[in-house]
Amino acid sequence: MIKDISPNDGMAKNTPEQYFTIGASAASVITRSLSAARKPVGSVRRVLDYACGYGRVLRWLKAEFPNAYLLGVDADGKAAASAQDVLGVETRKLDITLAQPIDDPFDLIWVGSLFTHLSERESKRVLQYLRRHLTDSGVLVFTTHGSYVAHRIETRDKTYNLSEDAMTQLLSGYKSTDFGFAEYSNLKDYGISAATPSKVCELAQTCDLDVKFFLSRGWAAHQDVFACTAAT
Repeated sequence: MIKDISPNDGMAKNTPEQYFTIGASAASVITRSLSAARKPVGSVRRVLDYACGYGRVLRWLKAEFPNAYLLGVDADGKAAASAQDVLGVETRKLDITLAQPIDDPFDLIWVGSLFTHLSERESKRVLQYLRRHLTDSGVLVFTTHGSYVAHRIETRDKTYNLSEDAMTQLLSGYKSTDFGFAEYSNLKDYGISAATPSKVCELAQTCDLDVKFFLSRGWAAHQDVFACTAAT
């Protein structure tokens, strides 16, 4: 696995050991997700890392699926370009309007720590978009914030860069509708969300997806992991 890290990668602000441990955790839950969905690793020929950033997980996907075509996309064009330079994997800047398909369908799509920042409405829009990028037997693996994060916010153990009013707003939504969201003070439609597993499953079903795997705090003992296939 390539161990070079871009100096601009904010995810590497802590120790390199933690950076690679988090990547390894993603690789582990992806393998478990494929197994749960009865998708043989050898049948994965096309892989998409959606919201790839600087390639914290993309490097693991390259190592785990050496014979597959890999594509990374990110709304941050500089991050995507850096991942391509460092890892030698094709990347593109994502059009956040989602007006056009990214490419042909994929056997595996990984989305790490994106839905953790989106509202329910925006999460649904992205899930519907990704559903259209799955092959008939493809697997979509994504992460969310669940009860662990909601509890940390409620106890103020961690604020996730939210104001006091924003934390109150998120928790109110989480308790009343099972999905809480609050924007960052300087951004629109982007912030922190938390949702119950049942709410996420319900949302997936409305997007024509069947949940095949769930693991509470499955990614780095922090974010919940879901794996879905196209509904049959």
